[in-house]
Amino acid sequence: MCGILAVLGCIDNSQAKRSRIIELSRRLRHRGPDWSGLHCHEDCYLAHERLAIIDPTSGDQPLYNQDKTVVVTVNGEIYNHKILRENLKSHQFWTGSDCEVIAHLYEEHGEEFIDMLDGMFAFVLLDTRDKSFIAARDAIGVIPLYIGWGVDGSVWFASEMKALSDDCEQFMAFPPGHIYSSKQGGLRRWYNPPWYSELVPSTPYDPLVLRNAFEQAVIKRLMTDVPFGVLLSGGLDSSLVASVALRHLEKSEAAQWGSQLHTFCIGLKVLNLSPELL
Repeated sequence: MCGILAVLGCIDNSQAKRSRIIELSRRLRHRGPDWSGLHCHEDCYLAHERLAIIDPTSGDQPLYNQDKTVVVTVNGEIYNHKILRENLKSHQFWTGSDCEVIAHLYEEHGEEFIDMLDGMFAFVLLDTRDKSFIAARDAIGVIPLYIGWGVDGSVWFASEMKALSDDCEQFMAFPPGHIYSSKQGGLRRWYNPPWYSELVPSTPYDPLVLRNAFEQAVIKRLMTDVPFGVLLSGGLDSSLVASVALRHLEKSEAAQWGSQLHTFCIGLKVLNLSPELL
């Protein structure tokens, strides 16, 4: 996936600081070798190292709203971005990137839009009109994100700790399902499903519901503009993913890459494969 780095509210906005942000962003380049981008606004910096999956030709980041007053750097995929675009017809989009909807949703709904996103993501968004910002991580923390604080009072966000450790006096993992808001101050949970506070699940087990949810989870992840494959771990879980993906490949957005599913194994010997693959 991609790598993001954001530094907000630092005292130093010199050329040396800009060069330092670029240097730290390079530490994340293994996450995104296809493009490097940086947006500077006074004492705020948003950097991005891109692995191009959706709209590889024009979806370079950071991304913007129509008048470029809202800037966002994102790591992840928004699976329902086409549906969200349909509800934003008054907005002009610059790219075909699935992540661009984040900037427009914020412009339309303010900070309370994150539960509209179906996807895995970590992002930092800067509103240049008042220099406010938010950062958020997906519900269960599929996408990594860390937060740090500089000695000058700046707030830092990055995909990996190595981009924070040398310049922050304190840093920690950004909790899943949370948002950090400069307006409201600090972290708060945005992901609050009904079952979150239940000690004992109240929804009865239904194998058909579970199967449908699993299949839909695999199908929506076939959204891609580049060739893809499935990593076989040797267990039942990856075998089921491959089976569902192959069954729905011709009907998915990835059909342009043919009907054959490419699979890979790493570090497995034939004699050690689980019975599910034999």
